[in-house]
Amino acid sequence: MGERALLIYNPAAGKRTAEDGDLAECVRLLLAAGFDIETRQTGAEHPTSAELAKGAIAEGFSAVIVAGGDGTVAPAAEALLDSPITLGILPFGSFMNVAKGLGIPLEPIDAARLIAERKLKRCDVGEVGKKVFFETCGIGLDADAFGAARLVERGRWAGAWRRLVRWATASPHRIEITIDGRTARYEVLQVLIVNSPYYAWALPVVPRADMTDGALDVALFPRMGRRDLIRSLVEIWLRGRPGTPPRTQRGKVIEITSSERIPVHADGQIAGQLPVTVRCRAGALRVYG
Repeated sequence: MGERALLIYNPAAGKRTAEDGDLAECVRLLLAAGFDIETRQTGAEHPTSAELAKGAIAEGFSAVIVAGGDGTVAPAAEALLDSPITLGILPFGSFMNVAKGLGIPLEPIDAARLIAERKLKRCDVGEVGKKVFFETCGIGLDADAFGAARLVERGRWAGAWRRLVRWATASPHRIEITIDGRTARYEVLQVLIVNSPYYAWALPVVPRADMTDGALDVALFPRMGRRDLIRSLVEIWLRGRPGTPPRTQRGKVIEITSSERIPVHADGQIAGQLPVTVRCRAGALRVYG
């Protein structure tokens, strides 16, 4: 018997960088490398990748290999935090911010070859309230946009409209931010606390961010109007860098307060409002990479 590995496959993933036959070739490579592969698929509602990953812990698998996009990879990864199981990623999705942030090849067969080498990384995650994030915790403008999208998904149109109105009319917020005990005050429209270099649609907001360095990067957009901020994001999309780079700092514990009610999201999921404390859980996830 080889090393027991559960392969979680999402048949509905975007497959932006994959071709027909790639999954079968990945399995062949992993079997040849000594993995004993058992494959299970996610469903439209159940089982989720998180449920399957939790089952892998209970069943004594030593590895969980996820073939899917970030929406499949991240829930499984969260279920494996602080466990002895190693995560492998086969990129079968559209943007793959987690894989890109870890330097994993975006072609599934190349990623399978990397898993076969069994080189390990320790991946950091961010934590805000009861939610974790692998990419970004956003405070301010984009949190309202994500919040509106979530409300639309639930059919709560009135609430979504209120968020969109607030997004369209937002003014800079006064915040106090403490990073590892050092406090400063700013007037900002948005703050991003970054674990992965890539954000949303693979936007490299903080290219230097490292998912294995034990710290989070804080990107501040001070005294920037809404139009300037949106223009900066468009420039990131088109050129790979903002015309006006945000002010960045780094730390392990970030506390943000304000007298205003400012929304917060963690990887697109609403995580409450200010005040918040964001922490880096250094090396909480074992990853092949």
